[in-house]
Amino acid sequence: MAENVPQMIGKYRIMGLVAKGGMGAVYKGVHPTLKRMVILKKLTIKGNATIRERFKREAQILLDMQSPYIVHLFDYFVEGNSHYIVEEFVDGLSLAQVIEKQVSLGTELSLLVFLDACYALKFAHARGIVHRDIKPGNILISRRAEVKLADFGIAASDEIEEIAVTKSDRIVSKVAGDVTQTGVTLGTPAYMSPEQIMDSRSVDNRADIYSMGVMLYEMLTGSKPFDSTISEENLQKIRKGKYINPRKIDRSIPPVICRMIKKMLKGNPEKRYKSIDSVIKIIKHYLRDYDTHTIRISLAQIILSKNQFVIPEFEKKSRLGVKITSYAFTAVALLSIGMYAWNAGIFHASILSPWYKPVTLNLVTPVAGVQNNIYGMDIPVKAYFFDESDPDLPEVQGSRRDFKTSEGIVTRSKSGKRISTSSAQNIKYLTIKPVYLKDGLYRVKVLIGSYVMWSSFAVNGEPANLNFDNLQRTNRQVTVQTRAFDAETGDILTNKTEFTVLYNGRYVPFSQVPPKELVSGKVMKIHAECKGYKLKEFSMIIDWYQDTLFVNAGLEK
Repeated sequence: MAENVPQMIGKYRIMGLVAKGGMGAVYKGVHPTLKRMVILKKLTIKGNATIRERFKREAQILLDMQSPYIVHLFDYFVEGNSHYIVEEFVDGLSLAQVIEKQVSLGTELSLLVFLDACYALKFAHARGIVHRDIKPGNILISRRAEVKLADFGIAASDEIEEIAVTKSDRIVSKVAGDVTQTGVTLGTPAYMSPEQIMDSRSVDNRADIYSMGVMLYEMLTGSKPFDSTISEENLQKIRKGKYINPRKIDRSIPPVICRMIKKMLKGNPEKRYKSIDSVIKIIKHYLRDYDTHTIRISLAQIILSKNQFVIPEFEKKSRLGVKITSYAFTAVALLSIGMYAWNAGIFHASILSPWYKPVTLNLVTPVAGVQNNIYGMDIPVKAYFFDESDPDLPEVQGSRRDFKTSEGIVTRSKSGKRISTSSAQNIKYLTIKPVYLKDGLYRVKVLIGSYVMWSSFAVNGEPANLNFDNLQRTNRQVTVQTRAFDAETGDILTNKTEFTVLYNGRYVPFSQVPPKELVSGKVMKIHAECKGYKLKEFSMIIDWYQDTLFVNAGLEK
């Protein structure tokens, strides 16, 4: 009798039944807002709180597992007597289906899938989650060759209280000997570590690493290392790690991978890798010699193919190309270091010191921004060097320099002693990084804002130190140009407006101020007054290098 598939479950439109069992069903549906296919897992259990809690716990775990390598959870809800988990629909095959079709995947393909699964496990372990059911059936591969870990239904979490194990669990078994004392195991026997067979509730991430080793063995060889039945005899083989070496089945499997599997399958968890990171490091080191994009294309072709796909032989990257790239990178790095050393004068000060001598410029100049540089404004100060031995006066290559503060801002009296009064003149001392020049005649051009200073000098086998004094330009006569207008209409009011300046404690017309008092290096306060309009006040710094002030007053009625 055909299954009666509902048209809607909750807010999800149902497209079909994927699977059905005694405890529920799995449907394919459409997310109403995202407009994408999803999987709805339905659980219908009456009177079994344990299974219901485990189902709910899977949703809780997946809620925090936002990784591209883990199946994404969209929703969890209850409708009637049924509980539902809504997950990402992975359009493709499980790894179990791929192995069934291909038998084995070869080294490179196996390791590519395995590496993605390791990333998923790393993400889960970092959040205190032990999956406890790693197997090919829980590794999903999409048509685009995306690999995702699924089914956290029996996962153990540090943050979620462990629940009791009952006969309704996936595997319930009792065997002879000491196993009988623990009584119950939880997981899939063929992939379970010895400690998980003994007591599923006490395992840690090393149990997942063991299961990953079993899965990789199967991907490479097409068979499992141990019998899937749980018996005392088989348990002893598992504990002792007695299995057929993968290279005896397929000689193309690299020894390094066989050694890695051997350590992953150690019966004693203390002898296994403590973290999946160690496994990831080995796999990445092996795959670095291959074009993983090409391998992933073949993986997608396997998923899309209805029949067995002939896996190509993946060639290693050209070692010559790798070496050339490495040499080129090294050459660029050495060239960059060499250029830095040349520009920094390291070669000139050491190896080339018999032929090149350092030339340093020092400059004393007023501080830009009066009143202790309240604006933090500094005009650019630069130096350019030229070779006078050539009539064309060419610039010396690589000799351009920016001046830097050498001693900071200090205050000095007219006699030159350091003082700290607010009325003292502010002076800045500047210097440049040395320029290394051979013996000869040179000329230097120093630019300070709009000022140009030229100086000739010679280098005669000794370091040169040139000093420049720019203090004579501290106080420059300032010309003031004024304009007034109606701020609302724009009408010109200049002829009706009186402009006054603060001088000796009162505001007077500019004509009453001696020209020598209207100089740079001061704060100037100006009033603009017009009948019928509000008074407009201006207060501004006239810096030492500024000689023209334009005042445009927009007046309000």
